[in-house]
Amino acid sequence: MRAAGRQVVRDARTAPPDPALTELRSASQHLLATRLQQLREQTADRTTQAVAAPWTDRLPELAARQLDADASGAMIA
Repeated sequence: MRAAGRQVVRDARTAPPDPALTELRSASQHLLATRLQQLREQTADRTTQAVAAPWTDRLPELAARQLDADASGAMIA
């Protein structure tokens, strides 16, 4: 019985690959490569967008805003 088990393993290693399994592996590799490329592009987009303006450049814009009535009352009191 033990020899038969070894024969099955030997046959599995030397048997030609199943075409459906080959196609499945190929499709899986393609999908993985595509997803990795998408993630790389998203990461690159995020790093280029993340540049913030220095706070000193925003001072005139912030100073020109009017305070809310509630906020201005709280500051005076």
